[in-house]
Amino acid sequence: MPGFFTSKNKRSQVGVDFMPTGVAAVEVGIAKKDRGLVKRSDFLPSVGSSEQVKVLQQWVTENKLLNANCTSLIAKHDVQLFQLEKPAVADEELLQAVSWKINDLINYDVETAVVDVFQLPPSPKSPVNYINAVVANEVTVGGYVESIKQTGLSLQVIDVHDLVTKNYCRVCGIEDSTVAVLQFSDNEGLVTIYHHQDLYVARDFKIGLMDIDAALNEDEAIYDSLLLELQRSMDYFESTYGLGMVQKMVIFPQTPGTVRMAKYVQNYVSYELDFVEVNVAGDGQQEALDKHCFPAYCAALRGIQL
Repeated sequence: MPGFFTSKNKRSQVGVDFMPTGVAAVEVGIAKKDRGLVKRSDFLPSVGSSEQVKVLQQWVTENKLLNANCTSLIAKHDVQLFQLEKPAVADEELLQAVSWKINDLINYDVETAVVDVFQLPPSPKSPVNYINAVVANEVTVGGYVESIKQTGLSLQVIDVHDLVTKNYCRVCGIEDSTVAVLQFSDNEGLVTIYHHQDLYVARDFKIGLMDIDAALNEDEAIYDSLLLELQRSMDYFESTYGLGMVQKMVIFPQTPGTVRMAKYVQNYVSYELDFVEVNVAGDGQQEALDKHCFPAYCAALRGIQL
């Protein structure tokens, strides 16, 4: 019977990100001596659910991570995040009211939706109170649960990309400020803005790492397009919520292209730019974090207090 002859892996926890071309998997330590440190970070090329489960299962077995606690990210195309005006109902009725409100915003029966709600603190600039509502189809969520179960990991939470970076901010001690995180995948970018750990802005745009790395020093068009996307995000945050300005932006990954980009952008913005720093267990000689693995790393940090 499941659980009788197995025990929890108490030395590590894992973050997993299922992507179109592979699985990102990150192990971090949870013991006192290596809490939050990256032990391994791998991108496992694979396409399709069955193949991705297979390669992740092999990774779990090879690294002796059977029954390790796991946070899995749900792919962006499988989940929706809505920022809505908070319904004027009692807290115990909030989920039901939000479900009714999103009925016309999703393309499946709301009765088959998994809904979670995160309330934002009142804004000093607006009388409107906002909430973040995360919505996914229950069948889709069930597929993630089953996939993780087959790998031998112990699923604790399913999280979303737009929210998970707050774990990094907390571990790095910048959670009590107003901070932006700019991250790039191969073909797109995502900027998120947090104020005291609460997510206020999440904006995707079609400028990816391949565009940034291909830009030459004199090619300012890509940088200017990125600046415009960032400025739109900042303007929306400042005008809507009245919580001041972003104080710092951290960027991932650090490549020759993103370093050039950051130098250019810093000339036009008032907030500090820096790159994500990752603490690595052991001698630190291995690559700190695969370029595909930042969201999985943030997922692996869930619940860790340094």
